[in-house]
Amino acid sequence: MFDWQNWQLFFTQFHFIRPLWLLAFIPAALLIYSQWEKVDNNDWQQSIPSHLKQALTLHDSGWQSQLPLKILGLMLGLAIITCSGPTWQREASPFGEDKAQVVFVLDVSSSMTQTDVPPTRLERAKHKITDLIKLRGGGNNALIAYAGSAHIAMPMTQDGAILTPFLQAIEPQVMPVAGKSLASTLPVIESLLSPDSGGSVVLFSDGVNANDIDRVADYFNRTSNSLVILAIGNRSSNSSNPTGFEDLGRLARSANGNLVELSIDNSDIKQIERLIERNMQLNGDSTMPWKDMGYALLLPIVLFTLLWFRKGWLVQWAIVACLVTPSLLLSHNVVAAENELETKTHSELPSPPSELKQFWWDLWFTRDQQGQRLFDQGRYLEAALQFEDPLYRGVAYYYGRDYLQAQAAFIEADQDLALLYAGMALARQREYLATRQLFESLLSKEELDPNIHVTAKQNLAAVNAIIEEIERYSESQRNSISEKPEESIELGDNPQTSEGAEEEVVQELLMSETLNANEILGSEELAKRWLDRIESDPSLFLQNKFYLQLESDQLDLNNNDKE
Repeated sequence: MFDWQNWQLFFTQFHFIRPLWLLAFIPAALLIYSQWEKVDNNDWQQSIPSHLKQALTLHDSGWQSQLPLKILGLMLGLAIITCSGPTWQREASPFGEDKAQVVFVLDVSSSMTQTDVPPTRLERAKHKITDLIKLRGGGNNALIAYAGSAHIAMPMTQDGAILTPFLQAIEPQVMPVAGKSLASTLPVIESLLSPDSGGSVVLFSDGVNANDIDRVADYFNRTSNSLVILAIGNRSSNSSNPTGFEDLGRLARSANGNLVELSIDNSDIKQIERLIERNMQLNGDSTMPWKDMGYALLLPIVLFTLLWFRKGWLVQWAIVACLVTPSLLLSHNVVAAENELETKTHSELPSPPSELKQFWWDLWFTRDQQGQRLFDQGRYLEAALQFEDPLYRGVAYYYGRDYLQAQAAFIEADQDLALLYAGMALARQREYLATRQLFESLLSKEELDPNIHVTAKQNLAAVNAIIEEIERYSESQRNSISEKPEESIELGDNPQTSEGAEEEVVQELLMSETLNANEILGSEELAKRWLDRIESDPSLFLQNKFYLQLESDQLDLNNNDKE
């Protein structure tokens, strides 16, 4: 299937990693030219009479003329291009931080409750967001919900499992202001994506107000972020509030974005994923190295090289030696393993196949090279067992989601970069206070690498935001409890104390009155109770959060007006 987006990426990003190697074409061309002239001016051919030359020489003209020399020139050309390092895309980051940053913008207005797309437009949009998160398999995702006002339902996170329950809890009832104001999302998007981040905004909506089109288009035209719209609706279905395909298409054209229509399968999600990756490659300011694509040319080079061999004893015995030597080595190891079986117990001896396999790989690769091979295959935990370098081992454990082992490996590495990664592993374990302490300690170091300093500072800000979010939620819980009217308590038939109060006290109620972020994160039991409370009713959490965000925005607006 022809994919114009991939070809566009190729034509716009193609370059050479080591372009100076292209200068090798000059001596290669001189070599081929000199050999060509040497063959054409061969003395023995000049001494043959012209009327006999045609009968005594073979393939003197046509495409077969000097064919070995032509093959040599082709081989040299491919080899030079391979050494130059052709590329048009970057290496994948082991931590996923180089994945495209994506902000999901979900329309939660009343029109999204239409049932022309079963069960409702809103529910179908939620399903599509969940499918897209699974398809991406990582990367930074954020969620914005908007109606008459826009709010951050989830800041940038790489953990899709955290985002999903809050996504499912979003309903029109949790929004503080009714309406459909896409323009209100722009300040929120700007707080999540920098103008040159090369991120993508994926809008899930059934329409847009005409007054918002120009403002939204202006934002995307002056930044490197792209807009992808998934139109939620059914063209063939009659609805009291039909989907505004025309307005959404106009917005996509004005913002140089893309409009994707809802499909019953996952073809729409796959198209959105391709658009996200293309925008990251075109506009993303990536710190990852370019991927050397020249290795694919090694196969044709080898095939052309085989044409230079001629059948002979040297080549035959070389092939026999290559085939027989590994077999002899393996058979020797099998005999040694069988002899040791009599003296060692089963628990002391690894299984012979694993030992033989390890012996074979040790002949050709170092342990770190073996670990890299397993890592490239996605076998991260197996790779971690092979890596000798603790930094590489920690990366493998991290990518294999064994964050405790990753943290231990990073600390063992004793490098500034490893300490940065150790903080990320701690954050994955939700040890936010310890993470904050580690990042602060790292930032206090003198002569810290500027790139590490910037990344650590950004991560510290993210951790502080999480802690502040926990603090705000705890404050809102205390306020909601304190504002509840006193209710009369019926004593009932159970025995009471002399003061008439029950001896059993709801511990969670007392805890909610004094709970703060340090107490929550400092105690595993309190943290578990707090998380259980949020997970039991995330819609209440979102409702309180959105109202607090709205009050904060209005307060900032009033302060700006006074100034």
